[in-house]
Amino acid sequence: MPALPAGRRARRFHGETMPIPVRPFRLPTLVAALAASLAGLAPALAQDAYPKTPIPEQKEDPAIHALLPEAIRETGVLKMATDANYPPCQWFDSEKKMVGYEVDIWDALAQVMGVTLEVSSIDFAGLIPGVQGGRYDAAMECITDRPEREEVVDFVNHSLTYGNQFYYLASNDTIVAEDPKSFCGLTTAGQSGTDFLTRLSGFNDWCVEQGLEPIEIGEFPQQSAVLLALFSGRIDFALSEGSAVDEIRANNPVDIGSMPDPLEEKHYLGIVVAKENEPLKAALVAALTKLKADGAYDAIFAKWNLKHAALSDFGVNMTTTKPLP
Repeated sequence: MPALPAGRRARRFHGETMPIPVRPFRLPTLVAALAASLAGLAPALAQDAYPKTPIPEQKEDPAIHALLPEAIRETGVLKMATDANYPPCQWFDSEKKMVGYEVDIWDALAQVMGVTLEVSSIDFAGLIPGVQGGRYDAAMECITDRPEREEVVDFVNHSLTYGNQFYYLASNDTIVAEDPKSFCGLTTAGQSGTDFLTRLSGFNDWCVEQGLEPIEIGEFPQQSAVLLALFSGRIDFALSEGSAVDEIRANNPVDIGSMPDPLEEKHYLGIVVAKENEPLKAALVAALTKLKADGAYDAIFAKWNLKHAALSDFGVNMTTTKPLP
């Protein structure tokens, strides 16, 4: 988490303990009951409300397979890390099957490269260190390609950010719909290590620049705890990807309000690879390029209604090598 400006309040919360003041607002019994039911469970997202259209299986490309590191070619296994709690990126449905648009991407990539994926879901904060330390070959979880992250790992860029939203209980009459200033002075939280914390920090700076009260930002090790904190009234609002917010709204018996992140800019997302792993980076770029040429890449983004996030070409560390306008 970046350094905090003067006057900024921030606390780290572990487990379910969150000793922070929250502005009082109406908390219906239904919300309290729902929060209780969420304790110890996965996030209340639309586990099964996702497009089921399968992407046609891809044929292995021997030339791309030959680009892979020798160790992966010998074992035939690519070890991928993720944090499967973020629709539409990846999450577990009710049958414990991992689904999402990045799941479709990595499945297609594996088929083209001729490897079997060994996917592990871990806390987000462990993704980049896990690749750095060699425990995993790569990591995907809609990870934003930022210059500071490029200092320690490389990104094979596969898409753009897709639009984030502030979301909150509609019963919270402190918040005025479509008025970003009404969020200033309130309490929020994000998952450790995610880009959402950086964006919330930026919004805090904006509030201070407007002469308004800073927001109070908490931190949880898991996204499910952030959602639980919102439903139980411990925080006023949270920040997430727009599709995830839509699913939360559609699949919970509580009215959810939302507003687009007023400060959001487009960023590249990418597959995290160790800096020294040039063969894997080359294979991934080649496989993405082939999927694009064959139409499978665009089919994935059409399936998930994310055409606006698709790229026309691919590369490594495009935040610095091909900056967005």
